[in-house]
Amino acid sequence: MSYCLNPNCHKPENPKHNKFCQYCGSKLLLRERYRALKQIGQGGFGKTFLAVDEDKPSKPPCVIKQFLPQTKGTKTLEKAAQLFQQEAIRLDDLGKHDQIPELLAYFQHNGRLYLIQEFVDGQNLTEELAIEGSFSETQIRQLLNSLLPVLQFVHDHRVIHRDIKPENIIRRRSDEQLVLVDFGAAKFATGTGLLKTGTVIGTPQYTAPEQGLGKADFPSDIYSLGVTCIHLLTEVDPFELFSTSENNWAWRHYLKTPVSNKLGQILDKMVQMATRHRYQSARQILADLKVESGVRKTKRKSATATTSLRPVMIDGKYGYINQMGKMAIGLQFDGAREFSDTGLAAIQMGKKWGYINQQGLITIPPQFKVALNFAQGLAAVKIGKWLGIIQKWGYIDETGEMVIPPQFHEAFTFAEGLALVRIGDKWGYIDQTGTTVISPQFDSAASFSQGLARVMTGSKWGYIDQTGQIVIPPRDNGRDFAENLAAVEINNKWGYINSQGTLVIQPQFNEALNFAEGLAPVLMPIKFLRFITRGQKWGFIDKTGLTIIEPKFDATLGFAQGLAAVKINQKWGYINKVGQWVIEPQFDLASNFVAGMAEVTIEEQYRYINTKGKFIY
Repeated sequence: MSYCLNPNCHKPENPKHNKFCQYCGSKLLLRERYRALKQIGQGGFGKTFLAVDEDKPSKPPCVIKQFLPQTKGTKTLEKAAQLFQQEAIRLDDLGKHDQIPELLAYFQHNGRLYLIQEFVDGQNLTEELAIEGSFSETQIRQLLNSLLPVLQFVHDHRVIHRDIKPENIIRRRSDEQLVLVDFGAAKFATGTGLLKTGTVIGTPQYTAPEQGLGKADFPSDIYSLGVTCIHLLTEVDPFELFSTSENNWAWRHYLKTPVSNKLGQILDKMVQMATRHRYQSARQILADLKVESGVRKTKRKSATATTSLRPVMIDGKYGYINQMGKMAIGLQFDGAREFSDTGLAAIQMGKKWGYINQQGLITIPPQFKVALNFAQGLAAVKIGKWLGIIQKWGYIDETGEMVIPPQFHEAFTFAEGLALVRIGDKWGYIDQTGTTVISPQFDSAASFSQGLARVMTGSKWGYIDQTGQIVIPPRDNGRDFAENLAAVEINNKWGYINSQGTLVIQPQFNEALNFAEGLAPVLMPIKFLRFITRGQKWGFIDKTGLTIIEPKFDATLGFAQGLAAVKINQKWGYINKVGQWVIEPQFDLASNFVAGMAEVTIEEQYRYINTKGKFIY
């Protein structure tokens, strides 16, 4: 789809390859280069659009910001235009940081100002909060350790952001890194003019008292980041967290889970009403976090490093390679699984399974008939004994101690605090103590995802909550919930329901897969002359059911790290979110990207590629 940038156009949506708007006649390519796809935001200064850069072979996504202020009066308009221009200047300087969007272009076109910047693919923290619920102390510490260096970088360049809030922090999908966006409200801080009264800008719930008077300073950003943290911890609007009678914050009363005194003291100091009592720099906060977070940070890096190791097989033996394609753990295993976030991976030696760490050292000796990866501190293992003793599944902790005795005929990894197990021919769920929470009663079942689990009774599939109650009545078929939607089959057609069981995308597809990164693959009949069906192809829809990528693929996987594996003419390649080829079809088989690598098969050989399509192994 192409989107018309003429603000007076009443029907801006156009077919994908149109050069001119079919309604108002305006050119659709901005500067003969940038094609807007859809509007993704609107504020006081203008509109924001998702776009593609058609000058580049890969047609990468980007963002168009159009200056269109909702203000009147010559002086006000001049001030708004000045702020818009200053955002471009700031991004040109600050965008060199990996966690700040890069400025790609700034120009005037048809009497309007435009700013083109890097597209950050991911969810902002407001969206993440709505999906995942309140943040834990660990998550807040990770947030601070990630964003404070960015904030210090911004302040070192004499810039005050002035609008830090959850909506302006995006978790980038490709690497889970936090990115600080929207510098439209930012201003330069120079010399003695720093505290002079200026324009009042910002979001009231997160704005420091002095900023509300037009006197923003570096500690004003620290205040806003502190309020952001307590909002994420409590899931309560900041206005409700402030006690007007005490003229202070009362956020601890609203915590879902307690936080340590140390973190509480840090947050309290970040949101002090008086500037002089607040932290004066991001470095000071990092110093206070350092003592306690040093161990946590090391563990988190370790987990990230392990997930970047991938198993490979050569001449019947398995080892692990890193992101550069170099052998990190030598070929010595008869079987190998991916590393989990705990930093351990299940490996097979002879006929027994055990576990290794990222250095390749055996941490749990091979002793199990089958072993699955760790999740939430436990791993399902199968004990294989003879002499009349039935082989059963149990669960071990990271030391190898059996914490849930072998008693199940089949078992899966823990998800959302519960694990799916089979006793006899029925399926149920246990908690991490081994207690049966939902008794075995289902003919088939799946693990919990987003608070719901798919279960089958007879030949129909429904969904239960963690009490075992059927909350969505059975239908012909269904898939697990992902991104708050689940694909369901009704009368041989697939659509999507929300967590209340309401159909939000009507059944109309021959098949449908899960949403990932905002898009879902669906199998659509191909119409010929409107009434004749000629075959079927896979395309992609968004959460409104709108076709974003036209059906033209023989097979496809979902998106991961901004790319989707698709098959056409018997070969697999990778496309981006606007359907453009990033890696041309050339592989016999393909898989999703994980930590920047994807396993592919070419000429009967298993290989790994990076996101540019280059072979790294």
